[in-house]
Amino acid sequence: MVHAQQDNNGFLLSGDVIYEEVVKMDIQLDGVDEQIAAQIPKERKSEKILHFNEEVAVFENHQKEDLEENMAHEGGGIMIKMQSPDNKLHIDFTNRKVVEQKEFMTRVFLIESELESQKWKISGKQKKILDYACMEATREVDGEEIRVWFTPQIAVPAGPGKYSDLPGLVLAAEKHKGDVTWKALSVDLKPLDKDVLKKPGKGKKVSHEEYLAIVEEKMKEMGMEGDGTWNSDGGGEHTSTVVIRIQQ
Repeated sequence: MVHAQQDNNGFLLSGDVIYEEVVKMDIQLDGVDEQIAAQIPKERKSEKILHFNEEVAVFENHQKEDLEENMAHEGGGIMIKMQSPDNKLHIDFTNRKVVEQKEFMTRVFLIESELESQKWKISGKQKKILDYACMEATREVDGEEIRVWFTPQIAVPAGPGKYSDLPGLVLAAEKHKGDVTWKALSVDLKPLDKDVLKKPGKGKKVSHEEYLAIVEEKMKEMGMEGDGTWNSDGGGEHTSTVVIRIQQ
């Protein structure tokens, strides 16, 4: 079974978008050799894929890229481990429902919530991304500005993560003053198999608050063990875990 719709100009209103996600990291470690510290990654790049139509969007990893690297130096070393959890975000635009599948420390959780309304300000600025005419829109979340570029040429309200509710597909987005960015690498308009758009069903059902409490408790445990951990978990928007262990 496939699902395909077209707008008045003949554009298919379903397909896939592959995004490059870049997360900048400011990791500072006291007492570490400068040459070793200089080798610590300053950013994490990964690819995400968005499956979409007018009614539903699914955002997940395009490629699972885990990295483990050991940097030895006199008297010890540093182990860096970067993990891409098997996370999925399902948004039902028609019924305003969100289902998130999150993997954390080998455990899988399932979080269901309402899709909140997003009040965007369209600035009037324009630019092209992948030959699509895009418009700039911004909004504030907890005092932080979120900036996106969407194209009315593909009239669906989807985008990377939960960035939605715009009159067009979001092809680029940034938060934390550019410390986290997404940019479309390709857009493939095509009919989609309905199985691609189905809700995730794997994991223990918890509320968003319960999930955050579990993460906080585990982070405290890791801190007690002497590990420095940087965790980027943007509510489904971007998810990667970097663990740095100093070996002496």
